[in-house]
Amino acid sequence: MEQDATARREQLERQGEDASKLQRLDPSLLLAREEELAHHALPSTLGGLRRRRLLDQDPISTTWECWELSTGHRAAIRVLRPSWCKDPVLRRRLVRGARLATGLAHLAPVEWKEAGDWPHLKVHLGGPSLSDLLPAEDPPEPLQIAAYLAHGLMGLTSLHQRGLVHGTLGPHHLIHSPTGPILAWFDPFLRERGSPSQDIADLGAAVAQLDPDGMDPMGDIARSFAESPPPNAEIASEVLVRAAATWLVDTRHRLLMRSRQVHVRKGEARLLRAVSRLASSLPPPLGTVCLRAGHDAVVVVAESDGAEVTGGAVAGLPARHLPVIWSNLGGLDAAACRVLLRAFATRTGGDEKRRALLQSEVGGTDVLASQLCRWLSAQSRLRATRRLLELNGR
Repeated sequence: MEQDATARREQLERQGEDASKLQRLDPSLLLAREEELAHHALPSTLGGLRRRRLLDQDPISTTWECWELSTGHRAAIRVLRPSWCKDPVLRRRLVRGARLATGLAHLAPVEWKEAGDWPHLKVHLGGPSLSDLLPAEDPPEPLQIAAYLAHGLMGLTSLHQRGLVHGTLGPHHLIHSPTGPILAWFDPFLRERGSPSQDIADLGAAVAQLDPDGMDPMGDIARSFAESPPPNAEIASEVLVRAAATWLVDTRHRLLMRSRQVHVRKGEARLLRAVSRLASSLPPPLGTVCLRAGHDAVVVVAESDGAEVTGGAVAGLPARHLPVIWSNLGGLDAAACRVLLRAFATRTGGDEKRRALLQSEVGGTDVLASQLCRWLSAQSRLRATRRLLELNGR
């Protein structure tokens, strides 16, 4: 017994020495070590999902951005580290967190997946996150910023009403979807890492990045939330509603004053009709192109048949279920268009040899890709001009 106690004491002393050595290392080396451990023994494909970049990690679990191999849609998974994946206590805690996150209104839908030896929580994301759209190239519209704040506060209200906090809210948790922004939550382990007011401050700081120059009234509201957050999401929502109402009244007053200049309004109306005719008379070039190939087996492709332009990121070819970027009836999706243009502009940072190979496989050329991107850029500028003229004419 005495020998066992002595051996145990010596083992603890060695562990303490190893920990102190790690603490003396450069923080960047510790971060690199953590990322290596996050990749260790975890398969690259899990439950029909292709694992991509690491979003978050802690001592017992990791969160990964993924792509559905069947549809190309974005998702995120929370999975236990390999050394803990068979621990029954942590598995039960993960299941409990998944049940609490299921059914929360105004948050990205989640589901629990057993997946054999790798049980995980799957979060359906769908569209790009706010971090993918930053930095904003065009001045944002106040209603767009207000929408991110409003939907983010509604998601936080659902969490806070169940006694939960988000804890790590950032731009990659705000998802751009066809029905409006949604809030994603990846933390089912219910760790106490913040408070409701800190969640609101993080939301304000994330949304304020859409207005880096401080020229937007809704951007001012976001910055005020970041600097001095309300105590809960309900009060923050009331503040946002009052601020938006004040802005709308002020905008209406200025537009009414401007409407007295009848000749100016007539000139803007004629210009608006000309811009609309020009946008509809410029057909997109026909064909399929590969805009970018990443080192993670994800490629960005676009396809045009003259009446509709689709595009997005997929894990493999041929592309299927690509979202609509432009159509004769619906017009242009500006946010998705910026993603395609940015992918083509940064193509040299990816796997250029693989992109050229895939380009030839789909029958596209760099000339066609350049023409399609120039056409999308022109349509984006025409859309911005039309929206500005419509706002001025009201």
